[in-house]
Amino acid sequence: MTNDFVFETYEYEGETYHGKLVAPLGKTIIDKIAGLIKKTVSGRTVSVFRLPKDNINAFTNPELELKVAEMGIDEVFITGLVDEVCIYHNSLGFLERGFKTNLVEGCTAPFEGEKGKEALRELTACGAKMVVGIPDDIKAILLLEDEHDENSEEIKSGVWPPHNMKGSPGCMTVKDIREALEERYKQ
Repeated sequence: MTNDFVFETYEYEGETYHGKLVAPLGKTIIDKIAGLIKKTVSGRTVSVFRLPKDNINAFTNPELELKVAEMGIDEVFITGLVDEVCIYHNSLGFLERGFKTNLVEGCTAPFEGEKGKEALRELTACGAKMVVGIPDDIKAILLLEDEHDENSEEIKSGVWPPHNMKGSPGCMTVKDIREALEERYKQ
């Protein structure tokens, strides 16, 4: 849930920027995801890890497998963008590694409606479950967010326009979700 995927235009430190790869329905899930995060961090200790990814599949970052093994995570609840790309590939990555994989209804969005629906159907056929919420005992939040540089395979391929470039406001977590995560420091 980064600026380049969610907003056609956004402001950062007084300057206006333009999203590079906007999912049309991305804005519609911000409040729902921020609400889940607030519920999760309210009154207890929750670890938050941001793992940049330079590929649609977060498992290309070896730190992901190390982090989930270290924390003893065996079940994930997935939210974010986009159903037919990152949600699809990362959910399959978790399923292939034996994780109970849950997709939180109303907390993901596609680039294209029909392709997104097909991706979710395939994921449920592979064993992912559609769920309406998350349990009260979540202990960690993993932010798997695109972050690229000019040598990125994804950018060099030409399939995607340059987006979420390292050090740019485009690769920052959207403000409402970032603020929800920061709530844990105010308690």
